[in-house]
Amino acid sequence: MSYLFILIGASGVGKTTLAKAVVEVSNNLVMPLGVTTRAPREFEEDGVDYRFISSNLFQVWKERNYFIETTIYRDKHYGLLKSDIIETLNKGFDVLTILTNEGLAEFERLFHKQIIPIFIAPPSTDVLQQRREQRRGKHVLIPDEDIYGMKRAYQFKIVNDNLKHAVEQIRLITTIVKQKE
Repeated sequence: MSYLFILIGASGVGKTTLAKAVVEVSNNLVMPLGVTTRAPREFEEDGVDYRFISSNLFQVWKERNYFIETTIYRDKHYGLLKSDIIETLNKGFDVLTILTNEGLAEFERLFHKQIIPIFIAPPSTDVLQQRREQRRGKHVLIPDEDIYGMKRAYQFKIVNDNLKHAVEQIRLITTIVKQKE
């Protein structure tokens, strides 16, 4: 059986960096390309980091039910295409992706026992604040619920204080889950 390993955590905790690093060293994990209406950051490429599309096209795709999950963050739309997830699973690969709690609930509804959520925590609120400021270049307040207010208990939790160590922890989790089959 193929699994969907889902990274959950506050913005700026390092989920995207971590996910890309895990996929880079894994043979059977695929990270589907997200779709967004936000502009690319200076280091991002269309078709590599995200599919960057217009708000109008996003709405058309949403109305046609192309997305398995959508969310709005800072007035920009994000989504994952159903076809990308299903195609990857049907080819026998596992999926590694990043979701909100709401997105996780939708995935659980559709994929049930194939879902393995992994909570990514910052080493501290100070480190998270610093990461957010580096990303956005300004001071951003971080509500406690943004970091620790996830409404559920997760079987797996990783503190992202060392990228190499966090990557190894996720690889270990994927190995343990696959061995339980």
